[in-house]
Amino acid sequence: MGAQRAPDGGRGLTAGRGESTTMDETTPPKGVKTKLLGVVLIFLAMLDSMLSWRGGLGGTGFYVILFASGLALVGIGSVRGRPHKT
Repeated sequence: MGAQRAPDGGRGLTAGRGESTTMDETTPPKGVKTKLLGVVLIFLAMLDSMLSWRGGLGGTGFYVILFASGLALVGIGSVRGRPHKT
């Protein structure tokens, strides 16, 4: 005899009233998306500043603001991701 399959063929499609039939219902911890956005901003600021430096242009305050906002977002995401004391 073969193994039993779910009615949807084992593909994990949603059930009738919006319930999910998949077993993996995990969500990322708080602050992960914020930290990721901050890291992307830091990375872009560094690449842009190095490219303008290589092109012979002087650095502007825009890169400093971009870098600082990335650091702020990483800090906010780290604070949001801490476990709460109860």
